Amino acid sequence: SRLIDSKLKEKIARLSQKEDYEVGDLSRLIDSKVRDKVAKLKEKDKYEAGDLARLIDSAIKEQAKEISRSSQWVDSKVKEKIAKLNQKDNYEAGDFARLIDSTIKEQANELSKTSQWVDSKVKEKVAELNQKEDYEV
Repeated sequence: SRLIDSKLKEKIARLSQKEDYEVGDLSRLIDSKVRDKVAKLKEKDKYEAGDLARLIDSAIKEQAKEISRSSQWVDSKVKEKIAKLNQKDNYEAGDFARLIDSTIKEQANELSKTSQWVDSKVKEKVAELNQKEDYEV
């Protein structure tokens, strides 16, 4: 543990370009590197108070714009697809609900037809098994 401690202190002192480690050297070293990097990102010679906050704020705003553009693109593609499914040129509010409603009604109608067909076939078979011309309850 002491060996690790002394090795770390030697390394920090070397990085700080000092002969001996002093408390706070690592924090000052990190602070200096961050300030230099922020100044470089801001295309300035020297870091000024608030540069990091402005850099972060700018990055967040740019990401928000990109997310908004992506969201608008997705929204337009969904609306185009819904309009096409509704056989229309342009999407109008309520088109998706109408599409779902008509699809459900079509499927229910098909299911009803299938059910009626199955029912008629069952009745024919029951009549045949009972040796009757028509099904009787």
